[in-house]
Amino acid sequence: MPTYDYRCAKCSDVFEVVHAVDEEVESCPKCGGRVRRVFHPVGIIFKGSGFYKTDSRKVSDNGGDKSSEASSPKEPEKSAAKASED
Repeated sequence: MPTYDYRCAKCSDVFEVVHAVDEEVESCPKCGGRVRRVFHPVGIIFKGSGFYKTDSRKVSDNGGDKSSEASSPKEPEKSAAKASED
């Protein structure tokens, strides 16, 4: 069963309670005041490839400049020259 933290609105006491997900704590064990569940951030660890900006980019021969690739298409010229020879 999971452990939950609760904070009392009346005395500001923070305490832990182990109970099922569908159960709730209604009152503070010290003063009987109203309580609210305390939420904590979850730690996330990214392991492996594909999580960083550099993992998704392809390295090109011209240093990564994509504008020069678009201005000088080499493959279509070769295929057009081969088609005219046949």
